[in-house]
Amino acid sequence: MNQVTRFFDAVYWLFMTSCKIAFIGMVGITAGVVFNRYILKYSMTWGEPVVLMCMVYMSLVSAALAIRGDTHIRMQVIDFIVPRTAVSIMRGTAQAGIFIFGLFMIYYGWIFMTRVGSRNIMTGVGIRSTWLYLANPVAGVAICLMEIERFLNFIDRRRRGEELRGGTIADGAREMAEDAEHQAKGEI
Repeated sequence: MNQVTRFFDAVYWLFMTSCKIAFIGMVGITAGVVFNRYILKYSMTWGEPVVLMCMVYMSLVSAALAIRGDTHIRMQVIDFIVPRTAVSIMRGTAQAGIFIFGLFMIYYGWIFMTRVGSRNIMTGVGIRSTWLYLANPVAGVAICLMEIERFLNFIDRRRRGEELRGGTIADGAREMAEDAEHQAKGEI
């Protein structure tokens, strides 16, 4: 399992680094475009399409990165209402749905990229829109890889006999309340 973890650490690092580079590029190019447009009175026609491409890649790939740490946005109000087993089943179903969505992004993103993107040229840059639309299959691969890692970790924890806690928001609220009680009593 250690080698698997190292592999996914490297994959995560690769995607995270690409997001950081895209963000830095976005900020730098936008600053350059604004400076040139308003100070030098010269407009860089290639700036806005490149910023758009950086933003699309960063947005889609960073959404996949949130899957690894389970930090994506979700509604957890139902955690207070339903039993823990139902919460586990709903989370498992959501993870399967996210994986299927990743496959959908790969398949239909590739079709869209090859059929539509190859016909269009991005203005200002002079490259095919294929490079912009490639962000969908790339993000789909990232989503699927992060979900595969979660699934492998789940299997490993089950194999080792670890308790699979739900980690619901209700559990977190109870733990916080207990901690607050202990702090109020001066036990901590």
